[in-house]
Amino acid sequence: MRIEESAIRFIYLTDLCEDLLEQYRAAINDAFPPITQHSQVIKKYWDRLEIYFPDHQIFMVEDDQKLLGFINTIPFFWDNALEDLPDDGWDWMMKKGIVDFQNDITVNCLGGLQVIIPKEHQGKGYSKQIIAIAKTFVKNKEYDYLIIPIRPTFKSKFPEIKMEEYCQKKVGDKIYDPWIRTHLNSGAEIIKVCPNSMQVEGSLTFWEGILGEKITGSGNYIAEGALNPVEIEVEKDYGVYHEENIWIYYG
Repeated sequence: MRIEESAIRFIYLTDLCEDLLEQYRAAINDAFPPITQHSQVIKKYWDRLEIYFPDHQIFMVEDDQKLLGFINTIPFFWDNALEDLPDDGWDWMMKKGIVDFQNDITVNCLGGLQVIIPKEHQGKGYSKQIIAIAKTFVKNKEYDYLIIPIRPTFKSKFPEIKMEEYCQKKVGDKIYDPWIRTHLNSGAEIIKVCPNSMQVEGSLTFWEGILGEKITGSGNYIAEGALNPVEIEVEKDYGVYHEENIWIYYG
C-alpha cells in the first residue's frame, strides 16, 4: 500500500476552517507569558488587525487540518531612515498599521508582529520556511521592507541584562539566542534595540496577580517569562513593564 506524502501549503486567515482557527487561538495563548497578554495595545487593536488585514495573516498547514505555524503581519507606511524607527517598537507598529489603514494611507512596508510554531512542531525548520514565504509575500506586494521587532527566545532567562548586551552573547562563535540567529541566517539585518517595544502598566493589585506574590516595596520585580524587570512604585500604587525588543529588517 502506497502512503501519500502530506500536503503542506500556505493559506490566509479567511481560509481557516473552524478547527484550524481553534488551533491558531490556542497557539497564541501558549506561545507567550501571561504578562504580554495584558497588553492594552493587543486588547484594543488585535481584532481590527484580523478584520482589516486577513490576507496578511499567513498560515502553514498540513493536509488542511493541522496547523504547523504562522506569521501575523501588518502593512504600514515608513519613509524615514530605518535607524529612526521609534523606541516603541511592537506597540507602535501595531497602532501605526491600524491608523494608516483607517486614514487610507498607501503603505510601503510589511511589519512582522509574531511568528509562532506550536510546541509539537518546533525544531523542524518551519520558522525558516515561514520567514521565507513572508519575504516572498513582501516582493509580491512590492513592499520596500519586512520589518520586525523580534522578541529573542531566551532573553527571559536573563531579565536583568540589557538587550544591547544580550545581543552580543555568544556560545563559541555563534549568537546565543536561536531566534536572533534564525533571522540573521535568513538574511535579516539588525537595526537597533527598541527599549519600549511593549508596555504593560497597572496598580499594585494588578501586578501582585501577575507576579504571584505580595509587593512589599518599590523596586524591580521579575515576572514569569518577562524579558525585563517590572518597575514598581509603591507610593504611587503603580507598576510598569517596558519590554525591550530588537528592530530587524529584510531588504
